[in-house]
Amino acid sequence: MRSAIKYLLPVVMLCSYLPAKAQLFGKKGKDAEELYNEAVRQTKAQNYKQAIEISKQALAKQPDMTDQQLLLGRLYMLIGQNDLARKYVKQVLAAAPRYRDAYFYAINIELSEKKYEEASCYADEGLGYFPNDHDLMLKKLSVLDAAANFYKGDAYATTLLNTYPEDTTVRNAYTGHYLLSGNYFRARGNTNLARSSYEKALMMEPDNEEAKTAITNMYIRSGNFSPALEQVNAALASNPSSYELLMRKLSLLQDMHNYADALSVLQQVLKYYPNDAKARGMDVSLRMEAAGYYAQTDPYLLYQSILEKDAGNREALDKVIGLSMSRGAYREALAWINRGLKQNPNDQRLLGLKIDVLESDRKFTEAAALTGRLRQSNPSSADLKNRYVSLKVASGRDYLAQQQYDLARSEFEMALQAAPADTVALDMLTNTYLAQKDPARALQVLNQALNTYPDNTRFLLKKSNILADMGRYDEAADITAALLAQYPNDPRYSGMLAETRLTAGRILMQAEEYDMARIQLQAVLAQQPDNADALNYLINLESAQQRPDSALHYANLALGYHPDDKDLLLKKASLLTDMKRYEEAGAITYALMQRYPFSTKYRNAYTENLLAAGASYQRNNAPDSALQAFSRVLAVNSRDSLALLYSINILNGRQAYDSALLYADRGIHYYPDNVAFLQKRAITLENKKEYAQAAAAADSVVKLQGSATNIDYADFLQSKTLKNQFGMFFLHSSYDYNDNKYNIATLEYRHFFKRGSYAVRLNYAGREQGTGLMGEAELYYTHNKQLYSYALASYSNELVFPKVRLAYSLFKTFKHDVEAELGSRYLQQADSGNVISGVASLGKTFRDFYVNLRAYFISDSPDFYTSFNLTTRYYMNHGQDYISFIAGLGTSPDDRSRLIQFPKLSGLLTRSVGAGYQKTFKYRTTVGLYGTWINQKISDTNFQNQYDIYVTLQRRF
Repeated sequence: MRSAIKYLLPVVMLCSYLPAKAQLFGKKGKDAEELYNEAVRQTKAQNYKQAIEISKQALAKQPDMTDQQLLLGRLYMLIGQNDLARKYVKQVLAAAPRYRDAYFYAINIELSEKKYEEASCYADEGLGYFPNDHDLMLKKLSVLDAAANFYKGDAYATTLLNTYPEDTTVRNAYTGHYLLSGNYFRARGNTNLARSSYEKALMMEPDNEEAKTAITNMYIRSGNFSPALEQVNAALASNPSSYELLMRKLSLLQDMHNYADALSVLQQVLKYYPNDAKARGMDVSLRMEAAGYYAQTDPYLLYQSILEKDAGNREALDKVIGLSMSRGAYREALAWINRGLKQNPNDQRLLGLKIDVLESDRKFTEAAALTGRLRQSNPSSADLKNRYVSLKVASGRDYLAQQQYDLARSEFEMALQAAPADTVALDMLTNTYLAQKDPARALQVLNQALNTYPDNTRFLLKKSNILADMGRYDEAADITAALLAQYPNDPRYSGMLAETRLTAGRILMQAEEYDMARIQLQAVLAQQPDNADALNYLINLESAQQRPDSALHYANLALGYHPDDKDLLLKKASLLTDMKRYEEAGAITYALMQRYPFSTKYRNAYTENLLAAGASYQRNNAPDSALQAFSRVLAVNSRDSLALLYSINILNGRQAYDSALLYADRGIHYYPDNVAFLQKRAITLENKKEYAQAAAAADSVVKLQGSATNIDYADFLQSKTLKNQFGMFFLHSSYDYNDNKYNIATLEYRHFFKRGSYAVRLNYAGREQGTGLMGEAELYYTHNKQLYSYALASYSNELVFPKVRLAYSLFKTFKHDVEAELGSRYLQQADSGNVISGVASLGKTFRDFYVNLRAYFISDSPDFYTSFNLTTRYYMNHGQDYISFIAGLGTSPDDRSRLIQFPKLSGLLTRSVGAGYQKTFKYRTTVGLYGTWINQKISDTNFQNQYDIYVTLQRRF
């Protein structure tokens, strides 16, 4: 009993496990790619735990699927399990170090745990593979900011801005860095560093409210109200009715005890916001506070009163100017300065103060102009020169920010006239030309700068970038190569040199300048022999130039460095396929398919190679090998439409119609609305002579695609299902040697069967002596593909037609559309005995032309005659219609118009010429019209003519 339980228990557990597993995963297993796609959908739906389980299943089926590993790392990061997230991201980076997205996940994981050094290492590692990558550089700056490493962050932010000077995201990041730095230093009481950071943020974004507010608050806390007031006034210049700014200015003026201006500002507030309760309440309290303060004498008013009495009092003037500036009243200060300059226009101190006031009010252009005047009187002053250059550069920056490029350029050029070697002015003038899309002039400025500073790496790098943008890649690469030689351990320069040459190669390839592109890419390989991008470009380049051997050389070279690179293996297989080396290509794609069994990409590559091989076998007349290749395709993908179609064609060519029909039905099952498979089914059934089913298939084609060709083919097949035909024929003969006219009317019924057709006819001809009737039975019988027979038996009442008429011919088809005939004819006339004839003919088809020469050897004892007929036809409308031309010599026993008088005419020299036209409508109704002229030699000097008109009408049903 215990033994039974021991074996029964695992079975019970297995049975309970299997239904549970079926409920969880479904009855049908999914491949790794499908599981990956499902995991992505669950991730987007925020079902992270379910997405993790599905991801684990995918990795169990395909452990080296890097996309899935990275997704799993991301999922663990989303649920806060960073150790597991780090594990999978590291696996991705170890397997695919150029997987760009993995670096971002690795950085985010370390940032979330405040492991800034590790995060920075990942950023540097990513930039080593992707030099100057926009997003990675931004990410590195964010790591430095998170680590509060603002010293390095300042330098890196400048590098980032120099690399992408016009990029909005970079400019915003630059501003954000300095705002973060300013907040950090301000919170720690380091006002100087904080103010410096905020000012750099404002240089990039002059209207940044956060920076402005922070600087203003710093001034207020330190009791330095003037700069704070200046900030508020600058903001009000662009938004004079701002309630917040007006109230802030009012508060500052109140703190400065400048009650007159404070009351003036309060009136402005009440003007804009007359119903504001706070402002209306301050109208009284502010006046009371001012009255208390002015109970004592204001020094400003004292000095002002002195100037009113003694306008030339310099001490009083200096005091009111100083008091105005200390209160932030720069306009008042400027007014007092101008008043003083009226009396002393060349007063150096007043002019210097005016320059300070103008600069503080951001009127750099006016300040620079005034400084220039001072330089004229003191040209040797280094301080004035430096002040002048600084103000000109500041003025140019303002114009550049406003996109007034001509004015900005003028300011920078004037700064360079004063100081030709000023690096800031040279750099800003270069940027101005670049903003104007004028790289040639920017290059001239850089060359001027490099004449003075030949080793300035910033200028050299900028020149290299400009040359590359201008398409002068060799010169750009030379500069970068020189920097690399000077700084061999700096990865920036090696990466930049390779990237420059790669960019040049890519653009030259796009312009189809393949020889020049090859030079650039080979130079990359000389520097970095394992550079995957360069190797890939060279493979593509050689392929584009139809040089598969060279492309294969580079593919093998690349695989020497990256032997497991799936894309390179696939590219090599494609090259081998193009070179018709199908077995080698198949070995690679088969190995990839075995290695990644759930990847449709490699399955498709394997089957496409087999399809190409099969098509090649077909072209080389090796259908067995082709069919084998297509069968291997279908073994991998039973739905492959091309393999199915090619197999159908081969099987039809081999007359294996049943097998062809199976493939056609399979194609219709998989692709029910595919016209090609329905057409193949119709053709195959036609070949099997199963016309009813073929017509049904053709009708389905017409429903899907009602083109004229498809409708015509459906009509043709439908006509093949019609086994019966009714015919009416009328022959009219007239002569120039008597007034008699002979007419023969014929009714016919014909039935078609699998091997041919049989018909019965009744011929009617009216004469004075009575009505002539003749019944006929006719048979066409196909023995095999090469032989068929024709037989005829007729019997009449002898009034008009021969009593008995018999005919038999055997036709054989040879190669090259040649047909031969051997046969005999027999006529029995009541008054002239029996006539026996032998028949031989030879026919040949030349595309749309048909030619037949028939000879009759006639024995009419005791005489012997011959007769010849030449028939030509030109077929039209896919063989439905034709025009015929007939020439004859002698009288043949098959000429219906001559049967009436055959014994009398058989020995005469007869020539005949005829023409006719037959038209078939929808393969059912056929009408024909023929005309013949017959000339008979009665004697050496006597000829007579006969004219025949023959009309036919036939209808299948």
